[in-house]
Amino acid sequence: MRRAARMLAVACLSLSTLAGAHEGESHGEKPSMPTPGEGLHVLAATGDLFEVVLKHPEHADGPKTSVRLLVADSATNAPVSGAQVELTLTGAAVQSLVPRMESPGIYVAEAELVPEAELAAVATVTRGDAVDVLALGTVHVEAEEESHAAGNGLRGWGVAGGVALLVAAGAWWVSRRKRGLL
Repeated sequence: MRRAARMLAVACLSLSTLAGAHEGESHGEKPSMPTPGEGLHVLAATGDLFEVVLKHPEHADGPKTSVRLLVADSATNAPVSGAQVELTLTGAAVQSLVPRMESPGIYVAEAELVPEAELAAVATVTRGDAVDVLALGTVHVEAEEESHAAGNGLRGWGVAGGVALLVAAGAWWVSRRKRGLL
């Protein structure tokens, strides 16, 4: 029985340790674009000639935030290289961005995304004589503080759960010991 009580205590301790783990999370520099598992907002539109997908992080990275436009031919879905792409973001002010081509079909620009502001996004794609204007929808980013507060709250609940398990196991062990069962 004592061995079982020790194993239960070790299990509870390891649970509380795991609850507070960050898995290597860095609180230093942020990447310019989130990795695939991180939060991205995606807006898309298909025109007569082109398809455009706009991807941006759910939180602003500072004064300038990196946004990506994926441009494809609507008939073949092939990436479009060498096109002139313009992204217009309209809110309290108008931003006319000219994204640079990063690789075939992928265009990148730096936008001023103010947290909690709504920006209407329109992409204009020109290749040769072909021109397509696509309304992508509304760009919206959240304030960074809200995200960290929510994450810290959830982490706190995990630690609290581990501590509660440890306290319950300790109480069980003490009661069994007082009865002479251990």
